[in-house]
Amino acid sequence: MEVYFPRRTRGHLIFGMREKQHKFKSASKNCYKELGLIRIFVTCNESPMEIEILKSQDMYFLGLLSFLALQSEAFKTNFPDETIAELSVNIYNQLRATREDENILFSPLSIAIAMGMVELGAHGTTLKEIRHSLGFDSLKNGEEFAFLKDLSDMATAEESHYVLDIANSLYVQNGFHVSDKFLQLVKKYFKAEVENVDFSQSAAVATQINKWVENHTNSMIKDFVSSRDFGALTHLALINAIYFKGNWKSQFRPENTRTFSFTKDDESEVQIPMMYQQGEFYYGEFSDGSNEAGGIYQVLEIPYEGDEISMMIVLSRQEVPLATLEPLVKASLINEWANSVKKQKVEVYLPRFTVEQEIDLKDVWRGLGITELFSSSADLTAMSDNKELYLAKAFHKAFLEVNEEGSEAAAASGMIAISRMAVLYPQVIVDHPFFFLVRNRRTGTVLFMGRVMHPEAMNSSGHDFEKL
Repeated sequence: MEVYFPRRTRGHLIFGMREKQHKFKSASKNCYKELGLIRIFVTCNESPMEIEILKSQDMYFLGLLSFLALQSEAFKTNFPDETIAELSVNIYNQLRATREDENILFSPLSIAIAMGMVELGAHGTTLKEIRHSLGFDSLKNGEEFAFLKDLSDMATAEESHYVLDIANSLYVQNGFHVSDKFLQLVKKYFKAEVENVDFSQSAAVATQINKWVENHTNSMIKDFVSSRDFGALTHLALINAIYFKGNWKSQFRPENTRTFSFTKDDESEVQIPMMYQQGEFYYGEFSDGSNEAGGIYQVLEIPYEGDEISMMIVLSRQEVPLATLEPLVKASLINEWANSVKKQKVEVYLPRFTVEQEIDLKDVWRGLGITELFSSSADLTAMSDNKELYLAKAFHKAFLEVNEEGSEAAAASGMIAISRMAVLYPQVIVDHPFFFLVRNRRTGTVLFMGRVMHPEAMNSSGHDFEKL
């Protein structure tokens, strides 16, 4: 079958014929890998002490990532609508303010869990700043922890169509006093495993933590920490691991993937592998509020197997920079997208790409108004009776890969030949920067959030993630 693929010239679509097709032996799959790391150092004024919070994420899924957006009616706790969703948008805005022309990738779910555990150990003004910045002021003390517990419990419920695992572990230096109540609450709300270790035996501790991470990420993350990460000043390490694996409900066939031009905001072009399929998806067109022709943008929702989790792509017209849309994003708008898109036939052109990013959470939290936690005035006495503890460092590292794994595909399932005059269905051609999120359609929870400015960006650390 002859296969036509669109290409753009000066903003217009032209359809060119591609003659070569390939046959694969099994149904195609797309994978998403996301690895993350949070490290938090807590220091004592008189004798510096370190508390490290290390968060490891390995995530497979057929799509991109996103952020955390919640609707309270799906949960047992009386949690206000859009509180966590607004927090997630605030984190995104903090990141885009300092990353003008960069990819963005983060998991607010992991960030929220990490800060939730820190909040359990806070008192006084430190606690008030955390609750205010996270949008918890209207809640009774402790209600947010019950909410996070419900969220984790629902997210990790048995589901045959995908795998989602959330796990937490606390490693405490032998002899370092941690409040019994803090340990009790960390276990109650976050199901954290608690282990006593000797951080001066850094190699042994690193081996122990790496084994735990491998066990909770389906062996996708190896050598997560090294002996250099620990020493005599380390008193506590907290690990949060998230693992997700899912397949598209309607899979992209690798024989339909073609090299395609992706136009960046500076109008430069790069060649990328572009996947294609035509099928029924949730789709809608929305206005950015301007009266210009380019003021209409597209929203596409692609479900994973089981229909419970989906990826939502938000794409401006090619002539409109993504920065024009980003200030509009609010929790209420995300809900509007979800409620307004309609199921219809759509032609989808989606890039295959890799993104890796490291985020300084200290800067993000400060930008959200949490400042005392990072100073000598911090009050973490609900965590330990040592009154000199404060947060010294925290960062989040994430890796995302969207690709295809060759498998069997029937010869009759190739692309349908099209021409510009024969376009019968809406086309979503993701050939310029876009915003995306992955959400639970049943609960309203958005698990990941991000944007792609440079789809050709590869892993900078030199790891061979293809072998993970």
